[in-house]
Amino acid sequence: MQEYSSQSQETVEIKIEVIDEKSPYLQDVIRLGDANKKTLGFFPRKAFVEKAQKGNIFVAIDSQAECIGYILYGYSKRHNRHRLVHLCVDSSQRGKRVARQLVDYLKEKTKESSGIGLHCREDFNLEKMWSRLNFVAKHEKQGKNKEGKLLTYWWFDHGHTNLFSNAPNQKLESRLCVVIDTQIFTEIYADKETDFEESKSLWADWLATELELCITDEIFNTITLLKNQTERKKKRRFAQDRFTCLSGDKNLDLIIDSVNSLLSKKASEVNEFEQRNLARAITSKSQVFVTLHPQLLELSSEIYEQFRVSIIRPNVLITHLDEFRRKLDYQPVRLAGTTGLEKIPVQKGTENVLSQYFQCEELGETKIEFQQQLLRFLAKSDKFDCWLVQQGKGELLALVVYDKQKQHELEIPMLRVGNHPLSGTLARHLIFQSILGSAREQRQFTRITDLYLTETVMTAIQENSSFRRVKNGWLKINLASVETASELSQHLITLGSTFGEDYQVCLQFADGLKAENIITDVQASVDFERLLFPAKILDAEIPTFIIPIQPRWASDLFDQNLANQTLLGAKTELAFNCEAVYYRFANNSIRLQPPCRILWYVSGTQKEGKGKGFYGVKSVRACAYVDEVSVGKPKELYQRFQRLGVYNLSDIERVNQNKFGHIMAIRFSDIELFENPVSSEKVQEFSPNKLTFQWPEKISTECFVKVYNLGIHSSNRS
Repeated sequence: MQEYSSQSQETVEIKIEVIDEKSPYLQDVIRLGDANKKTLGFFPRKAFVEKAQKGNIFVAIDSQAECIGYILYGYSKRHNRHRLVHLCVDSSQRGKRVARQLVDYLKEKTKESSGIGLHCREDFNLEKMWSRLNFVAKHEKQGKNKEGKLLTYWWFDHGHTNLFSNAPNQKLESRLCVVIDTQIFTEIYADKETDFEESKSLWADWLATELELCITDEIFNTITLLKNQTERKKKRRFAQDRFTCLSGDKNLDLIIDSVNSLLSKKASEVNEFEQRNLARAITSKSQVFVTLHPQLLELSSEIYEQFRVSIIRPNVLITHLDEFRRKLDYQPVRLAGTTGLEKIPVQKGTENVLSQYFQCEELGETKIEFQQQLLRFLAKSDKFDCWLVQQGKGELLALVVYDKQKQHELEIPMLRVGNHPLSGTLARHLIFQSILGSAREQRQFTRITDLYLTETVMTAIQENSSFRRVKNGWLKINLASVETASELSQHLITLGSTFGEDYQVCLQFADGLKAENIITDVQASVDFERLLFPAKILDAEIPTFIIPIQPRWASDLFDQNLANQTLLGAKTELAFNCEAVYYRFANNSIRLQPPCRILWYVSGTQKEGKGKGFYGVKSVRACAYVDEVSVGKPKELYQRFQRLGVYNLSDIERVNQNKFGHIMAIRFSDIELFENPVSSEKVQEFSPNKLTFQWPEKISTECFVKVYNLGIHSSNRS
């Protein structure tokens, strides 16, 4: 194999041509092979002819129609893999990316196989070359050469699934998966327990059930650089036995170029192995890259903004593990750039295909059982609604079935999400939208009765603390009511007495609403409203604010109706926004503190476009709860809340700052979009005080109730 430099800026233009035994270029191939037999090894002339007859040789032709390089390869049908036998470039053309172009052609030509393998002598010192071509050093063996030199086996994987492909994914479902950098791997491997405490803290026993430490294949390429064979073997075994190795995807070359471009612009000194390690992490299922590299940490915001992977130190990860894991489970921002998301009815005849995506085999559900259940739902279309969430053409993300036979309850007998990075986010979204839909249809309950709930869906249900485990599934009370605490209590007593044993939780909630301090205890009032969501307690002393927001930010954060007015329509991430964050000027907001309710007033102007292209603005369009209000530097807030927003760092840095350089971040959730936007004139009519609609303003309970009732068409709500 002939060495070349991928760092060269010069790239010679070539044409690649497959040759047969009659090609005039075959003699050039034999000549090049003979000239380099010291490294390629002896290859008989007859063998060249036989390979050409099979179409297993292709050549690089320059602008002068000269052959300047070639690849010779074979195929093993038994193992469904290709073997790279010769990669040879004329000595006068090395360092001009000829080898890369030849190898890229081979990758494309062999993409239906499992991958490409090759043996290369260790003493040729071509580790960097094969690493740059995205091959991975797998193992070593003694060569048959006179000197007995070691051969390293290099492998390029085409990424096809097999029986073992889902093993790492099953670990990702239950633990927070993080990829570590090469320095942390080396420090964990070190013998002395007292050294490298920060790296080795990731190895603590108590983290074993919470954290899955992962590596990429690039770790094995760094191991090949070690001179000691025994140490290489020991370290490779340690990596294989103690870590989950994640595979990337077919976009690896593009991501490597993008990473290199970003780091080059910032004059970063991250070595090429670590750059590829980061690129492989980006293309894997992990969303966290743990590193001690100061320049990667310094560029964490830029890296996240471009690749949606968080860069974090070990100590910071461990300190904020619970918070970080929750944010990873709910991550609408990861959907940015995704197109073609749609909800469509399930068609008869698709049961077999759907079983491949949504059969819960790990909990004992059989294929026949899944298909028969789904057929029953489809056969009774007057009683069951069956929906698919899909992305693009045929990428199935979720399956949900609604049973609407009971007037008082929406039942969900099937709730399945596929195995993909956004499964947790999608499960939360489907549950939240089901609750809102149930309430809008005047049903008082939502019940999930699927017998085969995956861990992802179960986690989403249990994190919504308003669901209660009952004899037949999980039950949620969802009252579309605006009543006093006393009236809500009586309402719940009536429901609990009417519907039987499973609904006794209504009586418990009714007793809680009778507590003496329920009206004055703001946190208790908000907790009860969320337990009964979307109910509102009429006489609770919950502070309520009107907050202005520009139309384009409202359309991105929560208002699908506004988003649909744009040429691009609603962004995909909007579809999953149960929780979001909004940034604004910090002054005039000092009274805004959680817990409280907010009404979103969509203004008629904005910094770009002055509101043009939107109608239905200058009105209150949604209601939500404030979970957190934080004041700080733009970059600090961005790094903290980046997973919940649709903003780039540059957007946040344009927010007006106070004299301390601070802005405000408002984290909010349980967003109800109004069916009937309430105009500013109508809101002012309801308010005893003059409203400016320029900054967060507190309003009276009476004003809130009138606006809310008008916004959600209260005439149709019980």
